[in-house]
Amino acid sequence: MTDLIEEAARLLQDAGFEVQSVDVEGLCARVLENDTLLGFLLVYDTAGDLLARWSGDTDRLVAQRQFQLRAAGTKAWNSYVLLLARDRAGYAEAIALSSIEEDLAGLRKIARAGCLHGSDILRALLPLMPLQSAPVLDAVDSKEEIRQRTTELAPTVVEAFLSAADSHIVFQLLEKEI
Repeated sequence: MTDLIEEAARLLQDAGFEVQSVDVEGLCARVLENDTLLGFLLVYDTAGDLLARWSGDTDRLVAQRQFQLRAAGTKAWNSYVLLLARDRAGYAEAIALSSIEEDLAGLRKIARAGCLHGSDILRALLPLMPLQSAPVLDAVDSKEEIRQRTTELAPTVVEAFLSAADSHIVFQLLEKEI
């Protein structure tokens, strides 16, 4: 579990979160915070453990950090608990994990199982991650692109269109082709 929580903490720190260890007996947990969000990260070995313990564990964390939550101001309205399990969930467990996320009481919840690798952990954390920038695309020669995509029109019609000829001329050329 240590590597799971450490990798999740690293990913959150890379995204601009401040991540702190939490000293609550029996919990593998962290507190996370950025400018707009406050939350808790809890990790479990199995989806079954997560389902059995998440509610009580979350209550213990909230009780321990109640003053931090009260002092958070508007961030308190944007508080999360991230519940991650290393092992994959079965069908019934996956449904139960979804119902945890749909439970709108108290904190917002993200519950995921199957967090074996960094990519799995990142996928689980995506709802909290900042938006990524759009890819930079190479410039496109739009006239050449139009020529390549209009293979069913006569080349004279396409060239007339691309040359910014009067629309009447383009229509006349189209009528001749029909």
